[in-house]
Amino acid sequence: MNRTLKFSIAISSVLILFVGLFLGIGFFQNPKFEETKTEVIDASKEEIWKYITDINDLPNRRKEVLKVEVLEKDDTTIPKLWKEHTDMGGYMTFGRGETIPNQKIEIILVESSFRMKGTWIYEIAEVNGYNKLSITEKSEIGSPVVRGAYFLAGRDSTLKQELEMVRNHFQSKR
Repeated sequence: MNRTLKFSIAISSVLILFVGLFLGIGFFQNPKFEETKTEVIDASKEEIWKYITDINDLPNRRKEVLKVEVLEKDDTTIPKLWKEHTDMGGYMTFGRGETIPNQKIEIILVESSFRMKGTWIYEIAEVNGYNKLSITEKSEIGSPVVRGAYFLAGRDSTLKQELEMVRNHFQSKR
């Protein structure tokens, strides 16, 4: 057997093993996930609200979002429906649910090329003179491969990253 063929077989075997690992791990994971994370943010409710609802700025804040396409607007500054194009070649379409300005917004994952669905509720509350941002994720991942990837990254990794991004934004402003 020549070297090129041996190398090709070795690479193919590693790839099959890698995909099999994600499938195996993902197959045994619960597709549903629910968790809330909270962080004290050194900013006013209005500043936090403006930042978390600036959908058009997502490509500047989140490296995995390449482009945001606003699909539906209304008389508010927050789109009703938008599509995020990702660096993995996929997309996620979100809709705005229940909204109470400067207090609460519900983001609903309407459609995803990653076989995911869910809601994310952002709530801003003043507690003992501080503003706290809480994000509650209720999601479901249909793909065992994507579940496997999320298991290895940490199922709550998106929540942690989102809160860290908001906290860092306001720390850099101070």
